[in-house]
Amino acid sequence: MTYENLKDYKQKLLELSKEDKKKRDEYLRQLANGTIQGPPVGYPSVDIPALAYYNFEEYIKDNPKETITEALFRNNIDHLKDTAIEYFGTKISYYELFKNIYALVDALDVSGVKKGDGIIATLPGIPESMYSLYAAGYLGATCVFMLPYLKKESMIADINKDHSRILIIMDVLYEQYKEVYDEVLEKSTLERIIVVPTLNSSKLGKIKKGKKFPGTTPYNDFVKEGEGNITPDICPYEENMPVAVVYSSGTTGDIKGVLLSHDSINNSALSYLPFGFDLKRGQKFYQTIPVWTSTGLVANGTSPLYYGSILHQDPRFDPLTFSKNIGKSKSNWGIGTTELFNGLEEISKKKVFGLLTKMHILDYTKLNNAYVGGTLSTPNDKAKLNELFKRIGSPAVANSSYGTCENGSIVTAELNDLPHYDYSVGIPIPGATIIAIDKDEHELPYNTRGELAVSTNCGMLRYYNRPDLKDVFYTDETDGVRYKHTGDIGYVRSDGFVIYEGRANDISIVDGTQIYNFDVKQVIIKDPDVFDCEVFMHDEKLCAHLVFKHPVEDINLKFAQIQTEIMHVLKDDVYVPELFKVRTSFPMAASTKRNYKALKEEQDGYVYIPKNRYARERKCDIL
Repeated sequence: MTYENLKDYKQKLLELSKEDKKKRDEYLRQLANGTIQGPPVGYPSVDIPALAYYNFEEYIKDNPKETITEALFRNNIDHLKDTAIEYFGTKISYYELFKNIYALVDALDVSGVKKGDGIIATLPGIPESMYSLYAAGYLGATCVFMLPYLKKESMIADINKDHSRILIIMDVLYEQYKEVYDEVLEKSTLERIIVVPTLNSSKLGKIKKGKKFPGTTPYNDFVKEGEGNITPDICPYEENMPVAVVYSSGTTGDIKGVLLSHDSINNSALSYLPFGFDLKRGQKFYQTIPVWTSTGLVANGTSPLYYGSILHQDPRFDPLTFSKNIGKSKSNWGIGTTELFNGLEEISKKKVFGLLTKMHILDYTKLNNAYVGGTLSTPNDKAKLNELFKRIGSPAVANSSYGTCENGSIVTAELNDLPHYDYSVGIPIPGATIIAIDKDEHELPYNTRGELAVSTNCGMLRYYNRPDLKDVFYTDETDGVRYKHTGDIGYVRSDGFVIYEGRANDISIVDGTQIYNFDVKQVIIKDPDVFDCEVFMHDEKLCAHLVFKHPVEDINLKFAQIQTEIMHVLKDDVYVPELFKVRTSFPMAASTKRNYKALKEEQDGYVYIPKNRYARERKCDIL
C-alpha cells in the first residue's frame, strides 16, 4: 500500500456505521484470539481504541469525571473496615487511609498549599506516599515524586516550577542525600523539610523511633499543625488538571519529569478492568517499584486502591526482598523487572524453603498474576520464570507488559488466554493505539519494523518544566490523533499483537555500518546454553556479555559456535562480536532497570576472538 492508500483506508474506517464498527471489532477480537483466521487488513491503526478488543467508550460512559481523591472516596466509602494497605505487619483500613489523608490535607492547608501549588515528595512505596498524592489531589495541588538521585540543578528547577515550599522525604533518603537537599533548600523555593520515619505508619514505629534531624520537622509534628483546622472543600474536577509528577528512568538521556493528570491516573484504572485484569476488592498487590515511576504509582498504587484492593508495601528494592515478600504477604499480583523476579531462583534453593512453604510462612499459591516489564523480556527469561513459578507452587505465568512513564504506565499487556509470541508485549489496553512509524512519521504496515508510537488517554500532559521537548508528540495528518514517540523499535502483527525489539538508540557502528545490538542479542539468546545476554561496543569492538544456564565445558568452542550462528542468521560479519565476557548476572540500577552504564564501564574479564577466524579455529586472547 502507498501512503495515499493508507489515507483512504483510514478514512473509510472513520466513516463506518456503528453496526459495521461492531462487526469489525468482533472480527478483530476473534482474529487476535486465534478463533478465526483471515487476511491481514494491512495497517494497524483503525481508530481509537486500536483494534477495539473491548468497547471502552461504552464501559466508561457511566463513570463520573472526577479527581483521583473523589474516586478513592466514592469507590471505598461503603467499605471503610476493609484493609487498604499492609505495611510491616500493620493493616491500615480504608477508614484509617481516609483519616490520614484528611489530616495531611489540614496540615498542608494551614501551611498555605492551594490549588496549582506543588508539594515535593521524595518517598518510595510507603503509606505516606499515598497520603501525599491523595492530599494533593484533594487540594488541587501537584505532588512531585522527586527521585533522590536527580541532578541538583534539575531538582531546583522542578521545585521552583510551581514555587513548591514543602518537601516530604523518608528519613533514610534524607540521611543519604542530606548534603544535596540542604543545598537545594538554600537555592530553591523550599521553606520546610518534613521527614517521615521509615516505620512511621507501622506499629513497629512505636518501638523503633525515627531519627531527628536539626532544621527539619518530623512528619507527625507537621500533621499536628493542622489539628483544629476547618478542612477546606475538596477541589472539584477539571479536565486535564495536573496531580502528579513521576520521572523517566533516564536510560535514554537525562531523567525527565512526567506530568500526569487526574484523567491520566483514573483512565488507567478504568482501562484495566475491561482489558481482563483481575482487579477487585480483596486482591492483594505487592508494591515495591518506587512511586517516582508511573508503574509504582499507578499500576501498583492508585489502580488497586481505586477498586478496593490491598497494597502490601515495602520500600526495600532488591530481588531477594521482592521474591520473599510476595510469598510472605500471599500476594495475588507481582509486577517487576526480570531482575526482580530472578530472586525467586535463590529463594527456592535455600534449605529452609520447603519448610517455610509447608508451614505457609511463604505461600506462593495465591500469586496468579505476574507481569514482567521495564527491560526486554526474552523467551528464555519467561521460560525460566515459568519453571520457577511452577517450582514454588504458583499458578502464574510470566506475562509481558509494555509502557513508559510518559504513557502513564502500561499501554499493552499479555493475558493468559491469548496467544504468546516471542518478544510480544501483548495487545493494547483500552484507550491505547499503538503503531509503527518511519522516520518521517508515516504509519507503517503490519509486520514492518519502525519506531513504536502511542496514543493513549492514560498518558502525560507534557514533560514537567521542559517546554523544549514538545516535539515528542506529533499529530497524524489523516485523523488528527496525537501520538507520542517512544524511541522503541518494533512492529505490530496483523492480529494486533505488539512486538517490542529494543531501544532505537541501542546501536553500534561496526566497520562504518550501523547495526541494532538487539538483532545480535536475539540470535545469541536462542543458544540452548545461554540464559541472558547484552551486546554493545567496548574498546571499538562489538562485545557480548553472556550469562549461561550452567557451566560450559569448552567456553572457547561456545564462543565460536555463537559467532558462526550469528553469521549464518544475519548474513553479515558486522553483527559478529569479537569480545566476550561471561558473568553470573547483570547489575540493576536505582531506576529499577538494568544498569547499562555500569556494564559499559567494566574493563576486565573480556575474551577476544577475531571474527575473521570464528569458523576456523578457537584461539583467543584474555584481555
